[in-house]
Amino acid sequence: MFVTILFGDFSADGRMEMFNLNCKLINFIHHLKEKCGLDLKECVDLMDSSGKVMNLEAKQHSVALANSVLAERQYYVLLRVCPEDDAGGRKYVSLLNNESQSHPELTELLRKLSNKDKEPDRKIRRVRTHRSKKISTKSHHI
Repeated sequence: MFVTILFGDFSADGRMEMFNLNCKLINFIHHLKEKCGLDLKECVDLMDSSGKVMNLEAKQHSVALANSVLAERQYYVLLRVCPEDDAGGRKYVSLLNNESQSHPELTELLRKLSNKDKEPDRKIRRVRTHRSKKISTKSHHI
C-alpha cells in the first residue's frame, strides 16, 4: 500500500516520491516532511486529484494508520498550510513548482480553498445589507 506525492519542479526533474501507508500518521507526516526537504515544524497537507484536502494538520499527532486517511495508489499534491489571520483562516500553497503552467486547475482550486473561510462572511453581509435596506424602505413608507 503506497501513495505518490507530487512536489517541486515536476516538469523538469519529475519530483514525485512514493510513500508507504502502512504506518502511523504521525510517522508518515514526519517522513513526508523529511523526504521533501521541509522544516519539521511546518504545517503541510495533501490534496487529491479531485481537489479534496486531506486535513493532515488536524491529524499530525494521530497514531491511526495513514491508510485510514489516504487512499492507496493515489496521487497527492503536497501543500504548505500558512495561517492567514487571527480568525483561523488558512492559505494553502502548492509545493509543486510552476503549477499555474502545468496544472492551471490546481491554482484555481487552491485559491478557492484559501478563500473558503471568507466567502460565508461575504454572503452574510450581503443578506444583512439587503435586509437592512428592506427595513429602512418599509420605515419610510409608514
